Amino acid sequence: MARIGAVVATVLLGAVIAFQLALIAGAPWGALTQGGRSDGALDASGRAFAAVSVVILGCFALALLGRVGWGPLRRRRRLASVGSWIAVAYGVVAVLLNAATPSATERAIWLPVSVVLLAAELVTVLGSRGQPVDGPR
Repeated sequence: MARIGAVVATVLLGAVIAFQLALIAGAPWGALTQGGRSDGALDASGRAFAAVSVVILGCFALALLGRVGWGPLRRRRRLASVGSWIAVAYGVVAVLLNAATPSATERAIWLPVSVVLLAAELVTVLGSRGQPVDGPR
């Protein structure tokens, strides 16, 4: 079950990363992110924030995969474990922020995504507890 959670989380994180990359490239979807404060493309600071998000979300995906013994962190169990729990904490914050956003459109899209992502992260970290330090082979 933990591996299914990791795959679901990684797919969702990949989709969010793709969205962020599109924003960085100038997609006119500013109303769907960062509180919905931009109608068109993000300004330079919004794009920088999206770029930082890409790196953070990529690290979360690697940590979650490493947690179940896959990817480049599969042999770095402690790092994958800490990173996975940070992803869960970030997921909780994402759910709260997406629930509180003033943008109804942003809330309608990202709140369900963040709830499912958080659930997948929890399935991953809780389902992989007690696995050997080097993870499954």
